[in-house]
Amino acid sequence: MNGTDVGIEYGRMLDQLGIEAQLMTAATHDVHVDAPVYSASGRTVGQTLRHLGDLCEDVLSWLGSPEAQRRWDLPAEADLRELTNRFAVRMADLLAEFVSRPPDDPAPTWWPEQHTVAFWARRMLHAATVHRADVQTAAGIEHTPIDPEVAADGIDEVLRVWFGYRLHSLQITATRPCSVGVHVPGRNWLVTADPSGAAVTSSQDVATTTPDAVVGGEPGSVYLWMWGRLPSRAVETSGDPDAIAQLWGLLQLATR
Repeated sequence: MNGTDVGIEYGRMLDQLGIEAQLMTAATHDVHVDAPVYSASGRTVGQTLRHLGDLCEDVLSWLGSPEAQRRWDLPAEADLRELTNRFAVRMADLLAEFVSRPPDDPAPTWWPEQHTVAFWARRMLHAATVHRADVQTAAGIEHTPIDPEVAADGIDEVLRVWFGYRLHSLQITATRPCSVGVHVPGRNWLVTADPSGAAVTSSQDVATTTPDAVVGGEPGSVYLWMWGRLPSRAVETSGDPDAIAQLWGLLQLATR
């Protein structure tokens, strides 16, 4: 996997990131800057585009790119065209930086398990995918399907990086012990949480672990559910509903 620890080949990851950027730009054509995205983010379309542009500039800084010195300051009341243009240009700068470097090139990150360029490519792919879905929702556009491989990798990222690590860094813990099996075709995870912390492990067969509950379904649906973009009816659940509710609630705290 070209030196990455993820399930997507690096070149394909960059191709998908470019596609997501195009889908985001296209979704802004017929939507108001103040349209709410109706998701856990609580942002408007304009705030979402500003946030993604900020993320691009932040990652360029983490990567030590010369482009990071060219900050693009926008007025507080910037219109949608300005926000979209800034996002598109800064994403192009970021993609050029990714293309110029191998995935295992050392780079500082905030996740202790991976300090390479690949971490940031993965992080931006999933940020762009989730927020693209936000803007399409706000624009009244049917979601472009998320590639199952991308979605499965996104589930792994949100569980390991955000649930498994970010909760600890925020000093947030579960109120009671619970275990939840998560499954999509070809991938399984076991998530455990209690007042002392949280952990995520891969499991070839979650049924053998007898978790308190199981969440599964189509990869794109499980992915967006975990990010608070789809309701619980969009996924398949069984077992203790309180365990699932606690998992979802902790995910929202980890990713906000």
